[in-house]
Amino acid sequence: MTKLLLASCVLLCTACVSVPEKLALPENTNTVNFSEAKSGVVGQTARWGGVIASVKNNADNTMVEVVHFPLMGTLRPKQGDETQGRFRLYFNGLLDPVIYKQGRSITAVGTVAEVEAGKIGEHNYEYPVLKDASVHLWKKVQRVNVSVAHQPAWYFDPFYWAGANIRHNRPVIIRRVGTPPAKLPTQPSPSNKR
Repeated sequence: MTKLLLASCVLLCTACVSVPEKLALPENTNTVNFSEAKSGVVGQTARWGGVIASVKNNADNTMVEVVHFPLMGTLRPKQGDETQGRFRLYFNGLLDPVIYKQGRSITAVGTVAEVEAGKIGEHNYEYPVLKDASVHLWKKVQRVNVSVAHQPAWYFDPFYWAGANIRHNRPVIIRRVGTPPAKLPTQPSPSNKR
C-alpha cells in the first residue's frame, strides 16, 4: 500500500513540472553538461541556461553571450552568486536586443561546437558554443509580500472603528449612558379645516 501511495505522489509531482516545448527533448537523449563542454564533445546535444550578458546581431544569426547557471526541474536557470563560466549560443535569425536584454534568464538547446576565443573585459576567455540553438526567454518573476501588519496607532483612531462599522453597512448610533434617547423630529400633522 505504501509503495502505491509513494508512486502516486511521484506521478503527481512530476505532472506539475512543465517544460517549455522549445526545450523538450526525447526521453533517451544524452545531453552534455556544461562542465564537459571543453573536453571534445563537439556535435552532441546540450541544454544550458543562465543570464544574458550581451547580444550581438550578425548578418545571418544572433550571438548571445550567457553567464551559465544550473537548471532547475522546470529548466529555468537557478541564479546564485557563483557560476561555472560563460558560453555563447548562436540563433539562426534575429533576437531583438530590446527583448533579449542583459540580465534576463534564458535556456537554450543546441549542438555543441568548437570552443571560441574571446575576452571578458581584458581577460582572455574560451567560450563553449551552442550552434543552431532553440531559445526560451523566461518571464521576470517578482515576489511580493502580502502580509498585513496592524499599526498600533490604528486602535486609537476613531475613524478606524467607525470605518469598520461603515464597511458592513450598519448604522452607528452613539448616545451617552444614562440619558434618554433623543426624540426624532416629527412632521406637523396637517390641520383639519372643515
